[in-house]
Amino acid sequence: MGLTERLADWVALVKYEDIPPEAFDQAKKSILDYIGTTVYGSTTPLGQIMIDYTREQGGAGQARVLGTDIRTTSVNAAFANGALGHSEDFDDLGGVGGHPAVVLTPTVLALGEELNLSGKDMLLAWVVGYEVGTRLSSNLHPDRDWHPTAIFGTMAAAVAASKIMKLDTWKTRMAMGIAGSEAAGLRRNFGTMTKPFHPGNAARSGIVAAKLASRGYTSDPDIIEGRQGYADCFGGVKCNLPGVGLHLGKFYYLAVEGTRIKPWPCCGGNHTTLTGLMDFVHRFELNPDEIEHIEHIGAGVPGMGALVRTEVHEGLEGKFCLEYNISAAIVDRKVDLTTFTDERADRGDLQEFMKKVHRSQNPDVALRHEHIANGDNSSWLVISMKDGTEHRVDFGPAMHLTGDAVVDKFRLTAGAVFPHDSLGTVVQTVQSLDALPSARNLVDVVTLK
Repeated sequence: MGLTERLADWVALVKYEDIPPEAFDQAKKSILDYIGTTVYGSTTPLGQIMIDYTREQGGAGQARVLGTDIRTTSVNAAFANGALGHSEDFDDLGGVGGHPAVVLTPTVLALGEELNLSGKDMLLAWVVGYEVGTRLSSNLHPDRDWHPTAIFGTMAAAVAASKIMKLDTWKTRMAMGIAGSEAAGLRRNFGTMTKPFHPGNAARSGIVAAKLASRGYTSDPDIIEGRQGYADCFGGVKCNLPGVGLHLGKFYYLAVEGTRIKPWPCCGGNHTTLTGLMDFVHRFELNPDEIEHIEHIGAGVPGMGALVRTEVHEGLEGKFCLEYNISAAIVDRKVDLTTFTDERADRGDLQEFMKKVHRSQNPDVALRHEHIANGDNSSWLVISMKDGTEHRVDFGPAMHLTGDAVVDKFRLTAGAVFPHDSLGTVVQTVQSLDALPSARNLVDVVTLK
């Protein structure tokens, strides 16, 4: 049995009872966080464009767009909801190439509403999509500048859509084959409205793939492992195809590793630095005018990876600029949704402070061969003062939100549209999703009448 067939067979046959309860708990946490970021996204410039576009498309009222009164096709709803949810890069982190909820939730919500399926159906499809997408992203290791969430999210969405539509093994293979040709997303677009387009497009593409496959549309049945297929095109030199299926159905990434909820609305690549730096700036009163120079030393090559921006002309670009985030943390002593508005970027003081900030690669890491896993991801900041004083800030694991802090964040983001006294109903509905008779019950409380 080939890898594509093995994955598809597991997807078609796995049952709700087979999944560890911890996986569903993680899914609920991410779904709640996603709903908040999506509702908030409807208020942004990107959101207004997407809402106008979706309203113009019309279509059968199969599914709704969160935070709005729009009813459209499930395909259009998934596209809009995926883009809105990623508008501020404030959604969760984890498997599926980096941002699971913003791909999987629009997919299962749209089809769950269209087909009037239960909360258990949505949760099962969400977890199954997560596992396949994460197994692929954890083992293919792309070495070119694809956006991993777009590449692996498209396949994850197709798997989730196949599961929620109850496709058999063969049709799931066909959906995966179609999704392999739909996958796309370039890091060059980070810092623009097109990065949020990527997860929206992944969710839309996943539903298209499953709907076509359900009607008999064909594709190559061995798309993952086949020559000139998915792994050939997206896998890097460290690609480990046997690892994709290792302990399938026994080890669940979602249950063991879980997802992480962001405390700051910017690229996760900033979060290790912000975790250490925000703690430092709140313990010490540093006058930005007295700082001579800041050196950020990390494992990665400067300018590579997700933090591609070295200049910031508008708020969105700042989310993917390490120097901008460091400057905001020191000058404003905070990083929040206002940090990345065009209004804040237009003031120019952060860009002026950025001239003091430089980044370089850990010299030990620079001497290693590229194909060798580093194993030492240590990074630190050296802040040199004009009086000769020098501060070193060592970075540890990035902070993420847990427990009540997740709910507090949801109240902040969703509260931009809905009255605060109504948000408790949403929280309760998501937390009891496994008992919900219909997806429509959830969508009812997160849309406008």
